[in-house]
Amino acid sequence: MTDGCEFEFMEYMDEQSIDRNLICSICHKPLKDPVCTPCDHTYGRACITQWLHQSNNCSCPVCVKKPLSINELTQASRPLRNILDQLRVQCILCAQTDLQRGNFVDHINKVCPKSVVQCKAADIKCPWEGPRNELQNHITTCIFEPLRPVLASLIAESRQLIDHVQQHDKEIKELTQKMYQLQKTTNEPNDESDASSVSDSPVDDTNHNAEDAIFIRNLPAIVKFNDIFDLFSKVGRIKYNPNNHKTEIFIFKHPEKKNGWCNAKVTYVNKESAAAAVAEYNGKHIPQWNTRLQVNIFHSKGKNLNASGIDSNQGNIHDCQEAKAMENRKEFSNKDEKVSPIVYQPEPQPEDSQATAKNKKRSRPRYAPHIDKPTS
Repeated sequence: MTDGCEFEFMEYMDEQSIDRNLICSICHKPLKDPVCTPCDHTYGRACITQWLHQSNNCSCPVCVKKPLSINELTQASRPLRNILDQLRVQCILCAQTDLQRGNFVDHINKVCPKSVVQCKAADIKCPWEGPRNELQNHITTCIFEPLRPVLASLIAESRQLIDHVQQHDKEIKELTQKMYQLQKTTNEPNDESDASSVSDSPVDDTNHNAEDAIFIRNLPAIVKFNDIFDLFSKVGRIKYNPNNHKTEIFIFKHPEKKNGWCNAKVTYVNKESAAAAVAEYNGKHIPQWNTRLQVNIFHSKGKNLNASGIDSNQGNIHDCQEAKAMENRKEFSNKDEKVSPIVYQPEPQPEDSQATAKNKKRSRPRYAPHIDKPTS
């Protein structure tokens, strides 16, 4: 395939005998480098390009109302090009006649003595250009060709450096794209794992959407599922993954306070693990949600946690612990006051019992240390 510039030095022989269907409708000469428009009209490439540059409406010469651009031009069909290749042409440069159009490109690039060529040392920056029949004379006097052995190694190193730079640029672009994708994935409100877990969880999502869910990963597996308060059942779900022995918690943000606290009452075996879980979540929460997890810590021994009330959703973990401790003390004191107003005091031991204890200590037999007598 050619770019069409070779046909500038070509003329058809006996143009009067050429079929009218092979004539360009713009210049009214036989087609040299035929191209087709989307409306299925055929023109010479040079003619239609000049037409579109000069035309105000940039339309097809035949279909005036249809807009046309150079990028829409395509190469003519092979049957049409085969017919044109059988025609006889003449070279304008060297005046050689009786050439087939199909062989004219090879004639220009390889044979024509008047065709302009470059010096063989053009790759090492020789600027000479001239007719092919003068190339040999130039090579004998070219000052660049003797330097080829010296410059060849430098050129090779330069090309290697260029290749390395291009490779590094490509890697930088790929890494930048990957980093952008990772940041985009991290900043998304919900990823695939969150969506799948939310769909598998039996949560009443009539008032909550998937993007309103906060996913807490890798919490300690010591969370007790049976000790979850009623409030937690309203704002989220907790699941245990037996494969990695980890606890997965979904907490739905309050629809009216999506940037506020996420309050969940969960019983842990010990407060240290609960604090670690909250610290882990607060350190890895998604920034644009601007939320923090608040967990009220309780001990599950001898308590029916499902019957407990809902505490305030303000404050931090330490405040919740102190508030709960004060509440327990108040409840305990209120119960004691209802039963009896007498304050419990430890009964003093009677003096007789104290004396008896002292006598017992004194009455313990004392054994003398055993000393071996020296033998005579």
